[in-house]
Amino acid sequence: MKIFAICYYAPPKLTPQAIQIGRQLYHLDARVELLHGSDPQFSDAYDQYPDFFERIGSLCVPSPGTFFQGFLHKVARRLLPLYNTIPDGLGPWRRRALAPALERIAASGSEALVSFGMPMSDHLLALELKRRTGLPWLAHFSDPWSDNPFHPNTWLEHRVNAALERRVIGAADRVLFTSQRTLELVMAKYPPAWRARAAVLPHAWDMDNFAGPAPALDPAPAAPAAARPGVRHVVRHIGACYGARSPEPLFAALARIVERQPAALEAVAFEFVGHVSPNLLASDAYKALPAGLVRMRGQVGYRESLQLARDSDALLVIDAPSKLPSVFLPSKLVEYIGARRPVWGITPPGTSADLIAEWAGSADACAAPDDIEAVTRMLRAGLAALDGAARQGGPEAVAERFAAPRVAAALKAQIALAIGRGPA
Repeated sequence: MKIFAICYYAPPKLTPQAIQIGRQLYHLDARVELLHGSDPQFSDAYDQYPDFFERIGSLCVPSPGTFFQGFLHKVARRLLPLYNTIPDGLGPWRRRALAPALERIAASGSEALVSFGMPMSDHLLALELKRRTGLPWLAHFSDPWSDNPFHPNTWLEHRVNAALERRVIGAADRVLFTSQRTLELVMAKYPPAWRARAAVLPHAWDMDNFAGPAPALDPAPAAPAAARPGVRHVVRHIGACYGARSPEPLFAALARIVERQPAALEAVAFEFVGHVSPNLLASDAYKALPAGLVRMRGQVGYRESLQLARDSDALLVIDAPSKLPSVFLPSKLVEYIGARRPVWGITPPGTSADLIAEWAGSADACAAPDDIEAVTRMLRAGLAALDGAARQGGPEAVAERFAAPRVAAALKAQIALAIGRGPA
């Protein structure tokens, strides 16, 4: 099977999309040509697969940046309502990448197109490639497009995004989503015949391909603050915190435990591995916590982050609050499960909470981020269980459901369906 894939973010860029899609393509039993970009704002710290582009054909098209530059860019953003927003800022990249993509498809004899969004420009480029080549096409959505509650749009932006999404889903031969809730949210507005072309493909974990020394980063990651005396357990959050994905519910709940039951925190430290926006550390609750209870390690190489996950006594998911059940399946949660560690969730009801409850065997392992008392109870229960259940995960059958070879095999089966080779 010869595949032409489009994923703007690719290894070694340390982004969730590069990690997850890179992992699936690495394990895919197919000949893959990958069209990707090169974005200097992200570090090259995704070091799990040093031989990635020995196994995957690379067609790197650097982004030319925005259509306007400097002062004109600022004026256009103010005066043109759709400028640099629909569906993202990669319109110039799509136009630059079209001709090289057509040349590589012809030279490689590709049998199918596979596009991965975010960013959704990947799908728009694939739509044009399908129009020009007639190749079967599978479109994979890591997040919703026009229905994404965390991407607030003006009414005009929403209308245009909805129209573009409809064109993509209507033209694609197969459509994949990372959770059943996302599929139902997006496909509810489309005809039943379109719904029949949609399926769920979850994220994957890979805890095998990271042995050996990781290359040093420059600058070196900040070391965590010194541990307090007597600390025996470390609970880690691995990944970035920004915007609505805030650690404030954790800080507020820890402050309540310090006030009510300080002895419960004497043997534990909470550690954040990855970037945390400085404005999220300005809270009174965080500043009032005992020194060393919460530590900031900063960004590390990806392989080191996997080792830190495996060395943790528990791992923490923090999601943004949501008025409706959350449709999102964070890739980090799947990696936590792959590490075979207890998982605690500060997450609204929905996809993440359901999976954490399945992994923990109890809904008590989760609490909504806007219910600080519930977060406090969840933390107290988790802390009480650390000595008896530290370093133990959940059912192995749950972990194996997300193993990279299994997910990659499922992706190949979906591509075969798009081509017309697989059973309905």
